[in-house]
Amino acid sequence: MLRHALAAAVLGLTPCAAGAQAARATDLAAAFACRPQSCSTLVPAAAVDDPADNDCAYRNGNEWWLDYVAGSLAWSARPSQHPIIVAVFDDGAAIDHPALRNRLWTNEAEAHGKPGVDDDGNGYIDDVHGWDFVDNHPIAPPAGECRDRPSHGTFMASLIAAERNRGIGMAAAGSDGARVMVLRIVGCGGDTRVDPGRLKRALDYATRMGARILSFSAHWNVSTPELDAAFREIADRPDSPRAAIVVASVPNKGEAQAGYPAAYPFRRIVRAVPVGDEDRISPGTSSIPEGLNFGAPSACVIGATAGPSGFAIANGSSNSTAILAGVLAGIWANPRYAKFSTDEFVARVIKGRMAQSARRSRAGLRAPYLSGVPLADACTLSTEGRSAQVCARPMPEQEEPR
Repeated sequence: MLRHALAAAVLGLTPCAAGAQAARATDLAAAFACRPQSCSTLVPAAAVDDPADNDCAYRNGNEWWLDYVAGSLAWSARPSQHPIIVAVFDDGAAIDHPALRNRLWTNEAEAHGKPGVDDDGNGYIDDVHGWDFVDNHPIAPPAGECRDRPSHGTFMASLIAAERNRGIGMAAAGSDGARVMVLRIVGCGGDTRVDPGRLKRALDYATRMGARILSFSAHWNVSTPELDAAFREIADRPDSPRAAIVVASVPNKGEAQAGYPAAYPFRRIVRAVPVGDEDRISPGTSSIPEGLNFGAPSACVIGATAGPSGFAIANGSSNSTAILAGVLAGIWANPRYAKFSTDEFVARVIKGRMAQSARRSRAGLRAPYLSGVPLADACTLSTEGRSAQVCARPMPEQEEPR
C-alpha cells in the first residue's frame, strides 16, 4: 500500500521575481510560494546554500530539506552529459506540470517515430515518457477520475528532479542530473494495491529501457517467488545486465517490520529512513535489514501535485525515498562519477563514502537504529571551493578508492 499524506490543498504558484510586490492575502498560491514556511527546525528557514538559484520556494526557505541534503552541490551550470534515469513506480505523474515537463526521460525512438507504431520494438506503443501498467497505455497527464486528485507520483517525481531556476516553484537535488521515467503501477484514489504481475512487467520495462535508479515510495507486505526473483536479478545478482539501484521506502506507521522492497537483504537496495526534527528517526519506523540505510527528511516537504501548476506541503516516509533517489541521481550524474557502473557507484560512492559520513541521525528506538544512521546528502561532491552549509568540511579532491 502507498503510504503518504498530502497536508495541503493543491495550490497554483505565480511567478516570483526579485523585487516583486508581496502577494495579496487572498492569493494562497503566491503566499505559499513566497512566504517562508516554518514547520521544521532541522535547518533554519533562512539557510540558502546556493543564492544563485531563483526558485521562489527555495529562496524563501521553504525547501529546508534541500539544503539539509546539500542538494545544491549536485547542481551544475552546464547541462549534464550523463543524466541518470530514475524510474518512479507510483500512480503516474502529471507530465505537463511545469516542474516536470522538461525533466522527463524521453524514449527518442518513440518521440520521433510514427504515432500508433511500436517504433523501437519493445512491445509498447508510443511509450515516450514511460508506461501506464494499470490501464495499459502510454503515460499521459492525469485524466478522468485522476485529474482533480492530488497525485502522489507527481509529488515524488518533483522531489527527485523538479526543474530549477524557473523563478517559481521549487528545485530538487536531481534537478540537473536526473530524468524521470514515469511508471504507473497503482490506481489513483483508494486503489493502492500493488499487483505482483503488473509490478514485474514494470520492473522489466524500467531496466530494459535504461533506468539506473528505481524509486519505490510504495511498499507491500506479501511477495511472490516470481517477484522475489525479479528483484534479486536487479538488486543482487553480480554482473546482472539489469542491475539497478532500488531506493526503498521504510514505513513509519508502527509496523514491526518493513514491507518490500525494503525488506529484501539485497546489496543494491538503498533504504530511506524517515527523519524528523532534531535529526530524530520517526518513532514508528519499521525495522529493516542491516545494509545501505540512510536518513532523509520526511515531514514539512514541499512538492508538486495535481494540476498544471499545483504545489503542496506533505508529510510521510514516501518523501524520504524520493529525496534520497534525487540525491543519488544528482551525485551519479556528476562528471566525477558519471562513468561508474552500477556496482562501482554502490561500492565506491554509496558504501565507500556516503555511508562513512560523520553526519548521523540521533539514536533510534529499535535495531538497527540504536546507533543512528548516516544522513543522506551530496557532501561527497564538496570541494575546497564549493561546500554546503551542512557539510562539516570540504571533501578533498582525490582519486576515488578502488
